[in-house]
Amino acid sequence: MYKWTTIGAVAYCLIKGLMGKNLKWMETFTHELTHTVVSIMLFRKVHSFRANENCGEVSTSGGKATRVFVSLAPYCLPIYTYFFLFFRMLIVTEGRWIYDIIIGMTIAFHAFCFKSQTSQQQPDIHQFPLTFSYLYITAALLFNINTILVSYWSSKNIFTALWFTVTSIWEGITSFIQIIP
Repeated sequence: MYKWTTIGAVAYCLIKGLMGKNLKWMETFTHELTHTVVSIMLFRKVHSFRANENCGEVSTSGGKATRVFVSLAPYCLPIYTYFFLFFRMLIVTEGRWIYDIIIGMTIAFHAFCFKSQTSQQQPDIHQFPLTFSYLYITAALLFNINTILVSYWSSKNIFTALWFTVTSIWEGITSFIQIIP
């Protein structure tokens, strides 16, 4: 079921090995793009966007309640993966293998970005207590991994996979609460 996705992930690893530092700008651009997309989704005003090989910056304004989602988004939201998963559901079964390869490449790309960008020196992570930031990122990554895996089931697409994941987590939480005295 995940054969073509695995091939895509391996292909990206080979590309990364050959191109190495040439992909650094793309990693920074994607990091800042994710801040921007999440800001727009949360109705924050985007004032500026800048990305170069070594650093980037996005300036937004909006409520404090949405700041955590915007600040930590690049570490836990594989934006290109979700983009291609959306289009994957629109493709007939015969052509999905191409999207699966691309999705595998985006998953590997996000993993490399995560590895290189997630550190205690990262200003986004330091906006909040480190324990909170890392717990949030871990929970979001587990959620995303589950959603991506479930979206490959023949009875699911990206939207039903999201719903399945949310309801499964909710059922687990309510079951856990019921066993607590």
